[in-house]
Amino acid sequence: MTSQPSSLSSQAASAFVHSGLPVAPPVALRAFPHESASGKYPTKKSLLFEGDQDEAAVNIYKTADLASNPAPIASIHNAHGCPYGLAANKKGTIYVADNCPSGSFLGDVEEFPKGSTTLKTTITNGISDPLGIAIDKSGTLYVTGYPAASISEYPAGATSPSKVVTGGGMSEPFGLALDSSGNLYIADSGARAVFELPAGGSSVTNLGLQGLDEPIGLGIDLKTGYLWETGGSGNIVNVYQLGGSTSPIETIAGNGFPYALSLENKGKPNGEVVESDIDTHAVYVFAPGSYTPYATLTNGVELPTGLLVTRP
Repeated sequence: MTSQPSSLSSQAASAFVHSGLPVAPPVALRAFPHESASGKYPTKKSLLFEGDQDEAAVNIYKTADLASNPAPIASIHNAHGCPYGLAANKKGTIYVADNCPSGSFLGDVEEFPKGSTTLKTTITNGISDPLGIAIDKSGTLYVTGYPAASISEYPAGATSPSKVVTGGGMSEPFGLALDSSGNLYIADSGARAVFELPAGGSSVTNLGLQGLDEPIGLGIDLKTGYLWETGGSGNIVNVYQLGGSTSPIETIAGNGFPYALSLENKGKPNGEVVESDIDTHAVYVFAPGSYTPYATLTNGVELPTGLLVTRP
C-alpha cells in the first residue's frame, strides 16, 4: 500500500488506500440534516448525486442551482457508508457501489427507486470491493472488482453475474463509462491505462492513451465522443477524442487530487461535466464545451468519492 493522500490525514486517519486511492472501513451511520422527511426528492429536472465517504451518504443537488453553491435537497444513506460509483438506469433507479468491506462482507451495490431515498435491493453475489459501476441501455449493470481486477456483468434485474471479465492487463479498475454503442471504458489506476470492453465482448483492450497518470474517473460526451478522465495524484483532467489521436486534446490542471467524474447525457445542460477533488473537498462544474469550471460546489461536500449528473 502507498501513502495516504494529504486530504485523508486530517479527516480519515483510519482509512487505508489502494495505490493511493482512499477506501475507508465501515463507519457509524449518523443523522444528516438534508434528508427529506418523506424520503422522496423531485426528479423532473437534472440532478447531481455526490457520493460522500465522510458523510456515509449520497447528497442530491439540483443541477440548475450549482452556480450558487446550494445545500443538498436530500440525501441517500447507503447501508455501509462508503459510496463510490454511481449510476442510473432508464427507469431512474439509482445504483450505489458501497465499498466498506469488513470480515466476510466484501461490499455491495445498492438500488434506490426513482425519487426515493429508501433502499430497495442489494446485490452482493460476485461483488468484491466495488469502486466503479455503469448501466447500459439494456439495463446491464457493470461492476469493477478489486483485488480480482475484474468487471462483472449483471443482466437487468439479476443479482448474480452472467459474466466476469478479467485479464488484458487490468490491475485496479475504477471508473467506468459507456459510449453510444454500448462499449465500456475502464479507468485503471494501477495499470495507469484506460481499457475498452466492446459491447458483448469478453476481453479488454488497452487504448494506449498518452498523458495518463492515475486514471480514476471517466465520463463520455455521447454527442462529441469526448472522453474525460481524472488523473488522481497526477493532478490533471484529460480530454480525449474517442477513435482519434491517443494524445489528449485538452489537459486541465487539477486542484490537488481529481477524483470522480460524470457527464450529463440525459437532461439539461447536455454535455455539462462535474469533477470532484478530494484535496479541496469540492466539486467543479464545467459548462458544455468549456474547460474552465464556472461553479464550485462545497456546501455539504466532505470527501466526494462518487458523482452522477443526470435526469433520473
